[in-house]
Amino acid sequence: MCTANLIHRKAGLEDLRKIMFLCAQDEVLYDPDVWRSLPALLEDLIRRELVSFAIIQSVPGHVPRAITGISFIHPGYVAEALTTRSTVPNTVMSAALRGRNPFLSPKEIGAENARGELHLLNFLGIQDCLKPQKPESAAHQSTLYEEHRFFHFGYSYKAMWFEVWPAHQVETLQNLGMRIERSIRLDKKTATLMRFNVDDAQLNPHAWFSSYFFPPKPRFHFSPRQQRLLEGSLLDLSDADAAHELHLSEDGIKKRWRSIYTRVNELDPNLLGEMYSGSAQRKCLLRYLRQHLEELRPYTERRPVLNNEIPSPRCSRAHESSQFQSEI
Repeated sequence: MCTANLIHRKAGLEDLRKIMFLCAQDEVLYDPDVWRSLPALLEDLIRRELVSFAIIQSVPGHVPRAITGISFIHPGYVAEALTTRSTVPNTVMSAALRGRNPFLSPKEIGAENARGELHLLNFLGIQDCLKPQKPESAAHQSTLYEEHRFFHFGYSYKAMWFEVWPAHQVETLQNLGMRIERSIRLDKKTATLMRFNVDDAQLNPHAWFSSYFFPPKPRFHFSPRQQRLLEGSLLDLSDADAAHELHLSEDGIKKRWRSIYTRVNELDPNLLGEMYSGSAQRKCLLRYLRQHLEELRPYTERRPVLNNEIPSPRCSRAHESSQFQSEI
């Protein structure tokens, strides 16, 4: 996705060490041992799909300008941080470093998303490019908002958490409707935990974050593999690049697109209409998905279990087979 001379995309493992220099200002939020271990820890967490990064780059040159770490956490770690003088990012990363499990897995994210119970923690949110005195700030801010919507809208949240220390970041988040949960003094700087939750959204429906809390339910329930291809395409990733990132052949990419069109046509025959060419179907579908990002999010509703219902081995095998087919 591109705005003016800036693009935003999902960062991969190969990007991580190249962009860590942007995070230097946030060192104050972490204990020394956690900070030293952070690059290797984040690489491990990305591999396990427990955290992700969104990156804003200037073009040409693809110079990193801003990054945001995205994670979904168990809310008990926020409560733990509030009882200490530790920031929430430090509490969460320290727990992960010591073998605890603060982050939701993709499967847990799908279940909590369907229940409206997700707790989002943004970390390493570097926004120096948004300082008001910088002449390019308006363009950067527009791209940042576009990036934030793309990677966050469509989830059903219970709360969003940001821990920041620069005054301009606190002011920006307050202008978007966030509240100060608490502030602590760290090394001559003040760390401020910002919060926006479902109650705030209900009380202030016109706040910028409020629309994030009540997204529509997905209609198509694309598989995770289908969602990754669709997300890449929305971020202007070519099929060749998608094949490289998803470890697929050219034929594998074509097969996945066919499975996506088949699913859409089965559930909504009118969406793609009488379009027969793959390029026309893709253009129409991506236009729809840009306005319905909930289709890209994990979403797992629990089927009600009847009293005394015990699934038979045959039913279980049938369910597993169905799940396998949906992954294509």
